[in-house]
Amino acid sequence: MSRRRRAFTLVELLVVIGIIAILIAMLLPAINRARENARRVRCLSNMRQLTIAWLSYAQNNKGKLCGANTRDPWDWVQGGDTLDSLKQGVLWPYINNDEVFHCPNDRIDWRRNYSINSWLNGEGPPAPNETKLATNIAQLKYPSHTFVFIEELDWRGFLQNSFMVMPYTGTAGSGGWVDIPAPMHDRVGLLAFADGHAQVWMWTDRSTWTLTNFNQAVPNYNDLQDLQGWRGHAPYPPGRAP
Repeated sequence: MSRRRRAFTLVELLVVIGIIAILIAMLLPAINRARENARRVRCLSNMRQLTIAWLSYAQNNKGKLCGANTRDPWDWVQGGDTLDSLKQGVLWPYINNDEVFHCPNDRIDWRRNYSINSWLNGEGPPAPNETKLATNIAQLKYPSHTFVFIEELDWRGFLQNSFMVMPYTGTAGSGGWVDIPAPMHDRVGLLAFADGHAQVWMWTDRSTWTLTNFNQAVPNYNDLQDLQGWRGHAPYPPGRAP
């Protein structure tokens, strides 16, 4: 007698497909989180390398800081988002790798994503009750609380000059956003500090990671005050310590 082979019914196939779809839906968030964590680690590594190059330049030039702008021969990079703009900067001999200047989460390939604190030999302004910018490493009283590199979003589509943050004066209405952080990593920002470390920081205000133009910026909330404190003029930010 011949036996008929039993095949899967349509209902059974649909059940199996449904289970697979549920498993995929459960795994995707975990996979996406793992990818984002890997990209954050890579981005933090980029910022550490840039900071080490920044410190090395100062060490090799009697403590003098490289320019934080993008227009003069002594600036860390030159204007534009081309490889030549990097090669013409004074930090290129210390890095010599264009990928270090690019956030892995930026879908536009290629452009620079990092800028330097404007107080560090950039556009300014100086600290309250001071008349000049920091041009020498010896002027940094709080290197562990002085950010050097930050991811910047420029609504023009490319980065120019340094990342300007108005100083915190301790009073209501003490300035607003001039340049804005780039929302490259969901609700967090990445900063590299003058002592060589880099860290992830959770923003507290939704507008910080949804800004697309500085004209939308809301002045004087916690995230802005924190960044004002990280300019390096106080032992810790006015809102919360890093």
